[in-house]
Amino acid sequence: MAARRLPPLNALRAFEAAARRRSISRAAEELGVTHGAVSHQIRTLEAFVGTDLLERAGNRFKLTLAGEQLLAPLSSGFDLLAAAVISLDRPSVRGDVTVSAPPALTCLWLVKTVGDLLKQYPDLRLHLRPSNSPKEVIASDVDLCIRYGDGIWPGRRSEQLTDTDLFPVCRPDLLASGDIRELADTPLLCAANGHEWDLWLATVPQGSILTGGRHYLGNHLAMIEAAAGGLGLAMGDNVTCQRYLESGVLVRPFAESVRAPASFFLIDAGDHERRPAVTAVRQWILESFHRKTFLAA
Repeated sequence: MAARRLPPLNALRAFEAAARRRSISRAAEELGVTHGAVSHQIRTLEAFVGTDLLERAGNRFKLTLAGEQLLAPLSSGFDLLAAAVISLDRPSVRGDVTVSAPPALTCLWLVKTVGDLLKQYPDLRLHLRPSNSPKEVIASDVDLCIRYGDGIWPGRRSEQLTDTDLFPVCRPDLLASGDIRELADTPLLCAANGHEWDLWLATVPQGSILTGGRHYLGNHLAMIEAAAGGLGLAMGDNVTCQRYLESGVLVRPFAESVRAPASFFLIDAGDHERRPAVTAVRQWILESFHRKTFLAA
């Protein structure tokens, strides 16, 4: 069999980290090298494949079509490599791992899917903390955090899990006739400050029919559960609401969605490699989002 023609591994790692994190600086921090070294490795890869992978504009970049096509299989390949290494050391995947995640993500996704992980690693003891507290991002007794934000947490490594799309959701009986005008006076349910409603209403012209008052439920979980209980229209998203949508508990009265300015990120101190149990949980979370298991019924 002829030898595979592959680019240098360091070039692949540099591109994958930069593309995944949408930042050369964050990639350099993750890989423990300089900004210039990452840029050099990416240019080496571009020379190897014979096309640009990044469209550069000063200190910013976006992926070209070729870059987008390469990122997904490359990330999956690194996931498989990491999983293979973990599997070699599976007997040592034991002990306690503490994961802090927003209450909505914990209750509406994490606890519904984590059974597969615990079956794979029966000696793992998982401690879940439903929380939005910024203090837990740097807490010494928290191994992994999932947070909704801009990806910048000083002193911590962060990795984007998914983009977030926003759209209204409600219980089906509030839209019994199928006419969205039926919702004109329906209360708008907000998690905290209502900024996501402001964004959606400013972007979607059809939203102008919604003139109902606002209720502030304190957090995203309470807002979604209130919508499921028929209290009004909530501003849902493609992660925390998807299971309720697929089961029919909630419906989307409007087809239009708006990309949120923030995303879900997985955050850690960057030293989990010394603890196989933390590595296993981290890898499971990343693979789950890459496979989009939160979209499963």
